[in-house]
Amino acid sequence: MLDAAVRSASTDEVVVLLFVDQTITNATVPAPRLDRNRVVMTLTPHDGRWLVGSLELT
Repeated sequence: MLDAAVRSASTDEVVVLLFVDQTITNATVPAPRLDRNRVVMTLTPHDGRWLVGSLELT
């Protein structure tokens, strides 16, 4: 993960924006390729823990 930021936060929900780099290889193109993604993750509280409710690649 490169960086993260809180988009919004309340007692019922937290939405964070994650900036993620991943290296991709496959049999067809064996040379590694860098893929940069932004992910929006929504967390909600359950039994005293914050759990991922949704994950969206943007």
